[in-house]
Amino acid sequence: MSKEEIDGCASDCGSCSGCGHDHAEHNMPEGMSPIITLTDDDGKDVEFEVLDVVVLEDGKEFLIVSEANGKDTDDVEVVILEIKEEAGEEVYDTVVDEKLAETVFNEFVKQQEELTYDDSEDEESDEEDKE
Repeated sequence: MSKEEIDGCASDCGSCSGCGHDHAEHNMPEGMSPIITLTDDDGKDVEFEVLDVVVLEDGKEFLIVSEANGKDTDDVEVVILEIKEEAGEEVYDTVVDEKLAETVFNEFVKQQEELTYDDSEDEESDEEDKE
């Protein structure tokens, strides 16, 4: 897949820019939908769920996505897309460089572990407050 674009918001708005829906529950950057429609090399539209956004030290930004197939499993295959701007529009290119993909994926895992750790600390704090 290459040069994919966002196609509306998860609440079926025409656009997420000022759509008025609260996307905070998805932990997504403001204006970004957790569901994007990407067009594959054969011209077929495929829906993906945005799992996270990773920003490397050099400032390059990446989306971590998985196919939105409705299945809830622990084993999720992810696709790493580099966020680029072309002609004033945001486009996504699939990362094909294995070393870069590994770097981005490792940062994604680190961010997920930090979120899990922060959530467990919050739960412990809540339990202490109840005592």
